[in-house]
Amino acid sequence: MYEKILIATDGSDASLKASEHGVKLAQSQGADVLALYVINEAAISSVISSAVLHGSSKDYLRVNMKESAKKAVNEVAKIGEAAGVKVDPLVREGDAAGKIVETAGINGADVIVIGSHGEGGITSKLIGSIAQKVLIWSELPVIVVR
Repeated sequence: MYEKILIATDGSDASLKASEHGVKLAQSQGADVLALYVINEAAISSVISSAVLHGSSKDYLRVNMKESAKKAVNEVAKIGEAAGVKVDPLVREGDAAGKIVETAGINGADVIVIGSHGEGGITSKLIGSIAQKVLIWSELPVIVVR
């Protein structure tokens, strides 16, 4: 039924549960996984503006955010490896919901798996709305994991 599953992750506990569910689904279907982390532009701007005011460099913060993104997608890859599922890690920048839907379409995903709520801190009020936007905007089936 599914050949390619896009799992959206942000490194949170909810996205870890979604990742585990998505990998199990892939394993049962013989599907491959795309593990996607979207670095949210609004969060980048807010964090960088605040940090620069407090003496941190923009480059340091951008590198730190990219490292966090790589860590999150590599965690999905580890879950996949343990289950014998091929996982391609992807990191994109932009509007999270839009990039999730766009990446799924461009890469031929059959379904999107996403956590119901994500990381805390700056984006905690936005993450639940990301899952909701993906549900509304996607033409593909979306599995939301609580």
